[in-house]
Amino acid sequence: MKIFSGFLDGPASFFVFWRLLDRRAWALFFVYLAAAGGVVTGFALLLLALGPDAKRALLEYIFPEHWRLAGNMLFDRFLGRLGRQVLAIFILNGGMAAISMTCFAIKEILSRRIEHGNPLLDHGHEPWPLWRQAIEEVKFAVMYLLAYNVIFWIAYFPWETNRLAAKVLSYSVLFVFFNITFLCPLFLRHRIGYGRMVRTFFARPFAAFGYAGFFLAPALTAAWLLEGQPLGTVVVVLLGIHVLTVAPAASAGTWVAARLLPVASAMRPARLISRLIGALGMLALLAGSGWVYAQLASSIHAKTQILKCQYRVDWSSFEYHLPSLTDLSVGLSMEIEITNPTEMDVLIEDSRLEITNNKKHFSTVQVGRIEVPAGETRRQEVDLRIEISLGRLLEYRDLLSKPWEFTLWVEVTEDWEFPVYFR
Repeated sequence: MKIFSGFLDGPASFFVFWRLLDRRAWALFFVYLAAAGGVVTGFALLLLALGPDAKRALLEYIFPEHWRLAGNMLFDRFLGRLGRQVLAIFILNGGMAAISMTCFAIKEILSRRIEHGNPLLDHGHEPWPLWRQAIEEVKFAVMYLLAYNVIFWIAYFPWETNRLAAKVLSYSVLFVFFNITFLCPLFLRHRIGYGRMVRTFFARPFAAFGYAGFFLAPALTAAWLLEGQPLGTVVVVLLGIHVLTVAPAASAGTWVAARLLPVASAMRPARLISRLIGALGMLALLAGSGWVYAQLASSIHAKTQILKCQYRVDWSSFEYHLPSLTDLSVGLSMEIEITNPTEMDVLIEDSRLEITNNKKHFSTVQVGRIEVPAGETRRQEVDLRIEISLGRLLEYRDLLSKPWEFTLWVEVTEDWEFPVYFR
């Protein structure tokens, strides 16, 4: 079957490309290797240098000084929800994107030199005009942003099926974008756009993904071996390995792309209406994701300074409601004088905290609305309602030994609550 053809092209390309390089190609090979090393070194140093400072600045912005240790722990818990393997793939793709954006000219010249100096194809190339190449690059950027938006949101939610789906999707996207990055020079010179490239990869998956798998194997093996190591160590090792593979991958990719070109050329381009629907669909999803981020940022921005406010409880106003046969919840009510010393209005809409133990519901805490304008002091009645699953109290062994999870449901709009997970 044609689908299985070329299953050894990936490993074979590594042993073939050395014979395709003449003296000038070898010079370009080492220039590309050095340039990639410089870019990735800068990228890694930027991550390592600015990452802790950005994290510290965020914690200082949100938390008062004596809360920052707890804030640091919460931040690590939140980031950890994506999973170490997904984060490792994000790092690999970040390094790959940095090299692709800064070294694309060297990669193109190297690939063109290999194609011109060897009988890989029986016809010449006819590159697109500059405006069409610009459109293809915009399409690639949209595909890249959309793919990782989808992976982030799938990985964010705590269900095991989501974690598995995010992991599988992140590996798939890594392989596809690796192929696009290193096979695209020859394809684009022969007027094969990114959409048809991806279709070609899935038409010959063993050839295309065997190539990506072969060159990604060292970095992915290192990511697996470094499971549980500090993130800085993972960044340095993965990006270091990636630097050593980019020049061989670009050189071998020219040979693999030449073997896949007849398959891509035989494919009929998608009809204009299909391309327009696909482009509009991707842009709509990206715009929708941007709207979600904007709404979340706006809502969270109004809540970040709540921990920096100053509070004085009027204990004479304290009231409580004990459980009854008709209402098993515990109600607490009191008046609190809240001073907001910051330059931001503080707004906490009606929200609730759900507490689970061993993945089973234990309690729900309802929190009433709190609103304090910047620089003002407000006297406000604060209502808490606590619902506890009484039957869970009998499972005291689980309560003491099994993991606890907390989900804060924050009201972003009147009809939309967003979960913030802590574990």
